[in-house]
Amino acid sequence: MTKTRTATALASAPRPRSGAPARPLPPRRSRVAQTTRLYGRGAAEAIAETLWPTRCAVCDAPGEVLCATCSLNLRHVDWWRACPRCGAPFGRVQCSECNDVILAATGRDEPPFDACASAAAYDDAAARIVRTWKDAGERRLAEAMAALMAPMVPPSWRSEHPAIVPVPATGAARRRRGFDHGEELAAAVACRLELDVAPLLARPRSRDQRALARRDRLANMEGRFIPLPGASAPPSVIVVDDVYTTGATLFAAADAVRAAGARTVRCLTFARVW
Repeated sequence: MTKTRTATALASAPRPRSGAPARPLPPRRSRVAQTTRLYGRGAAEAIAETLWPTRCAVCDAPGEVLCATCSLNLRHVDWWRACPRCGAPFGRVQCSECNDVILAATGRDEPPFDACASAAAYDDAAARIVRTWKDAGERRLAEAMAALMAPMVPPSWRSEHPAIVPVPATGAARRRRGFDHGEELAAAVACRLELDVAPLLARPRSRDQRALARRDRLANMEGRFIPLPGASAPPSVIVVDDVYTTGATLFAAADAVRAAGARTVRCLTFARVW
């Protein structure tokens, strides 16, 4: 039986071209080695969970990074009540965030993106999620946030097979946190929507936005994103960011993405200041 199996394997193996040396088959990992590796990884995760148990970012209950109760209790944005242009909650009839007066203060007639959607209003619970993810290093929250963001993308957006464009973090933020939160959130959203990620933007140095007023944010972000050298945007894109505060970051990102060639630009965020 052993000789028969050996002969069958040799017969089915690819033959080298005439005059070419035979390529050895790649070595197989033994099942013992694979099993040992899997059990070792599981043991390491179990030890880590024992020493540092997973807790909800909002209520601190053990078990999940965002428990089902806290996820349900977020102030979810109702798509049908939100502004169809900028995504502001309750702005469908008369939006206070992208009306002519507000836009005139920015020197624009309309937002640079075609539409925007957010999963939740930025309240204390949403703020805890974002802070725990970005500043406390609980990177698994990116997947939990993406799970809430993906349902906000309507079929009309997805039908165009858009690319997901991350808003890159500043160099200082990457060094401080050890990862680019914008890239991780975009990757999680793209995985949920089964779309491709297109890193199109570079971010030159700028002041930290968090302590700036609306007008200062807009001035600070003016032209602060540029297309990556040689980057060519697909016709339709969705720019992904964590929080829509004044719109300054997304305005600048949308401008840069359009400069890279995108014709339809939409935006998606986890939370919206309201």
